[in-house]
Amino acid sequence: MLSRRLFTLSLLAASTPLWAKPQRMRIVVPYPAGGPLDAAARITAESIKSRYGRVIVENRAGAAGARAMLEVKNAASDGMTLAVGALATLVVNPLLFNDLPYSPKDFSAVCLLSDVPNVLVMSPKTMQRLGVHDAKDVIQYIRRNPGKLNCASGGTGSAGHILNALFAAQGLNTIHVPYAGAMAAQLSVFSGETDLMFDNYASARAAIADGRLRVLAQTRNEADSDIKAPTLTSIGIDCDISTWFGLIAPKNTPLEVRQTLFADIQSALSVTATAEKFAQISGGGAKLLGPEAFEKWIAAEQVKYASILKTLSK
Repeated sequence: MLSRRLFTLSLLAASTPLWAKPQRMRIVVPYPAGGPLDAAARITAESIKSRYGRVIVENRAGAAGARAMLEVKNAASDGMTLAVGALATLVVNPLLFNDLPYSPKDFSAVCLLSDVPNVLVMSPKTMQRLGVHDAKDVIQYIRRNPGKLNCASGGTGSAGHILNALFAAQGLNTIHVPYAGAMAAQLSVFSGETDLMFDNYASARAAIADGRLRVLAQTRNEADSDIKAPTLTSIGIDCDISTWFGLIAPKNTPLEVRQTLFADIQSALSVTATAEKFAQISGGGAKLLGPEAFEKWIAAEQVKYASILKTLSK
């Protein structure tokens, strides 16, 4: 026979509404720990845990992000499993590969978190070895020595990969060396294993500040005043590329669930201390768009990069 205490506890458990029970939300990151997307996911998770209970960030690197995307594709459409979706996983890779185990249509947009410029960077040692002082010198060196320099990127389909291809289309040929994430690519530039890199500013910012990397150029048409370097367009290289990322949920996650998630994230990231922390790791602060606006953003980027890739394939 149940004791009175156990009987009371069982009644309380049975009467507790689902929303009041401890929850466990997952944010799946398609890249290794330590990069800007991982850091942004962790700050976001920490900022909303008071509302959602336990929020876990899980890194699922591999297969150019497909492993993580497949896992979230197959998750329940209840808003409790999210992925960090980015330019590579939502736009470029689906355009490049016909055999991906997922499609962008397998997901529902939650919110854009950040959009940052990319920068062309080199280590001071490599610049000294090559005898170059600025972006114009590097461009001239590449023209005179096609295929000699190794250009790192954070992976296949990344903005760095696209930028390397854009360089090649304009007669600037380097050897593309993809790594599993921006941090691994950066380490290759530090060590001299590779010579240069198109990195997103969020990832490169700390190394630029402490002198491990020199920023030579930025990749948007419109210059970012925080980056002390010219745009590639201003020195004759046609280029307007940035790196963005946000949160996505499995297909058929109700719009009202996603709108609530966005509102909670927007509120959490508006707290001054959290906003400052996010700005530090994102290279310029949060750029927040809700579910419907983010869906339109992704669609516009798909059109833009389909055109770019078509041009590059000619």
